[in-house]
Amino acid sequence: MTEHPAPAREPAAALLEVRGLSVRYGSHAAAVRGASVSIAAGEQVALVGESGSGKTSLAMAVAGFLGGGAVVEADALRFDGADLDRTVRAGVPRRTPGMTVVFQDAMTSLDPVWTVGSQLVTVIRSARRCGRAEAVGAARDWLVRVGLTDTRRVLRSRPYELSGGMRQRAMLALALAGAPRLLIADEPTSALDASLSRTVMELLRDLTAASGTSLLVVSHDIGLCQEFSDRMLVMYRGEIVDEGRSRSLAETARHPYTHGLLRCVPDLEARHLDRLPTLDALRAADAALAGTSVA
Repeated sequence: MTEHPAPAREPAAALLEVRGLSVRYGSHAAAVRGASVSIAAGEQVALVGESGSGKTSLAMAVAGFLGGGAVVEADALRFDGADLDRTVRAGVPRRTPGMTVVFQDAMTSLDPVWTVGSQLVTVIRSARRCGRAEAVGAARDWLVRVGLTDTRRVLRSRPYELSGGMRQRAMLALALAGAPRLLIADEPTSALDASLSRTVMELLRDLTAASGTSLLVVSHDIGLCQEFSDRMLVMYRGEIVDEGRSRSLAETARHPYTHGLLRCVPDLEARHLDRLPTLDALRAADAALAGTSVA
């Protein structure tokens, strides 16, 4: 009997597909130029680069949270099979169902008037039909998942009554309680020390993996993202200049900027140095070796 090969399986459609995205603010130069991003269901992707490289502009354009001063253009912008219209017609951002954002500053992102419990219950009841008692139970469960075990106190607290690390954890609970398909985390560790930064990244990785939620982390910490993401995109001067698997990026990177970022990450080999190298210092050294000048 002749065996016929099994038909080739079609590749799974991307949950998020962005092609040729550009963002411009007024008459200024474009903050993002021709960026293309694809994120599969359940994939954890990091978008890294120095401050001003366009990371947040790209992420907020995808989320629809840019204000009226921004001009967004794209060849294609699709989420969960539907085209997204990111043409800014007013100064009020528009939320996309199935997509949620953890903003950089949890203190200003959480409502200072409402308790953490009130905010969590509101999100849970808007995501699914349930009574208040069930929603409060779900809110307690989410607080425990993010490591806030004193649920009675946290539910009754307002954001300013919590520490920075606790507020960041509460933001994660708030973002995930609505069962999003895609979570965008904008610099989730920027105001935290090294230990808390690792904890928050672990929580992001583990909680999104457990729920099958796709993750886009915006960060300047390339070393941390190498450890806690599947794939990395590197932005430089508004463009995505490199892309690769996180753990092997050091071997596969092609752009000089990516190599420079990786060389700035502290490791045991740098323990003898009085100070760590910076991008500017690396650029100057490379230019000197090449016999050119740095602009």
